[in-house]
Amino acid sequence: MTPVSTTLTTELLLHRAGTKSYWRGLTYREAVLSLRVHSRHVAARVRGGDEDAYAVELSWSGTHLVGACSCPHGSEGFFCKHCVAVGLVLLDRGETVPPPDAEDVELKDVLRSLPPEVLRELLYEQAAGDPELRARIMSSL
Repeated sequence: MTPVSTTLTTELLLHRAGTKSYWRGLTYREAVLSLRVHSRHVAARVRGGDEDAYAVELSWSGTHLVGACSCPHGSEGFFCKHCVAVGLVLLDRGETVPPPDAEDVELKDVLRSLPPEVLRELLYEQAAGDPELRARIMSSL
């Protein structure tokens, strides 16, 4: 299997955001209120120009860096200045967006804590609408 290239760089942020949003993002690094690196994504809160705090998430879809933000520009599907600011703060800290194939430790921990009947119901709901998952379960007998 070919390794997936998921390297966060300033060049990638510039490419994803475009020149205007990238340069505006440079001035928003101090507006990053909180930032947490999860198993497969990064979640942050960034103060906007109107003092609202926006929810930002960065993750990978294959080798494509995906940014989601609750600001008006981000809500239209654009990689906005808030996404850039979060990416730049990650780089400043020597951190990165975890790769899409990273072990999802958080999910495993939650699944371990759930009662078996809840797990069965969740799995049934998912498998009922997913023929491939249903086939995998049925072939496990």
